[in-house]
Amino acid sequence: MSIVTKRFQNAKGAIAFLESLAHESNDTIVFRGHEKSEYRLVNTWQRHRTVLHEPWNTDIDETLMAYKVGLEKLGIKSFDHTNRFEALEHGRHHGVPTPCLDFSYSPYVALFFAFNGVRVPRGKKKPYSVVYALNVNQLAEARAKEQHDPRTNSDALYSTFRNFQWPKQEYLENGFPANTLQFIPFPGAANKRMQRQLGCLIYDTLWYSHMGLKDLEEYIEVRSETPFFDGTKTLPGKPILTKIFINQFAVSDVFSRLELMNITGGNLYDSADGVVLDIKNAYNYNPKFSYLRDVDLPALDDTKV
Repeated sequence: MSIVTKRFQNAKGAIAFLESLAHESNDTIVFRGHEKSEYRLVNTWQRHRTVLHEPWNTDIDETLMAYKVGLEKLGIKSFDHTNRFEALEHGRHHGVPTPCLDFSYSPYVALFFAFNGVRVPRGKKKPYSVVYALNVNQLAEARAKEQHDPRTNSDALYSTFRNFQWPKQEYLENGFPANTLQFIPFPGAANKRMQRQLGCLIYDTLWYSHMGLKDLEEYIEVRSETPFFDGTKTLPGKPILTKIFINQFAVSDVFSRLELMNITGGNLYDSADGVVLDIKNAYNYNPKFSYLRDVDLPALDDTKV
């Protein structure tokens, strides 16, 4: 089983563990946060449509074109619709259903999204938020071994392993590929929001129903880790996915620590929408971002109230 779970009751322990994963020098680890611990790794396109994406389908193109048209009608200059990478990235980061899951190289960004909007009821059992830590190298290896036998075709295996992590520029040139899994490691120059969030994407159009699986999470769960030899002994393989559950009682400490790193909704979104998130999240702690020296309310005159 290539999924392990960790459970923490406070922010300090969870952040220390996340940092240890992020500093893993031999592998690329990316992170994704979600408020609900029961959430599964299913992208918005798969939630939006039950029909499998086929090679000849133009439905993803049509959705992104409708998004572009709607923005143009409002006079919003957004992205180059002829560049599928750019259209995909922009659409995903503004809520358009796409066959992508967004991740971040920063565990702190993932923590923000894991606790964004959390309101912990007093006197009740506290639920958990979750941060997913995905080992890209291990997923690439599992994907490559699924397609090529390393004993008979090591060159093809290595090529698949590398291409999973570094897609060619022409990857989306002729449409959105079907029944595939692909890591998209970096945003384009035009996507400032994704840059601010240290973002990356997992493109996923695998036909899970044909494999007898539910989703990407189950696909990962049934993979086997590859043992490795460290020079003296054989060690167990690393998990592809680590799920870190954090008690939502830690929400105040999480946001206080994130603010010290200048990780706020305003900075991550660079928009009024992000500032609104900060105002809502300030319910949980005493923030410092809400003040400026030369912005103040006019004095109250209670004789005129």
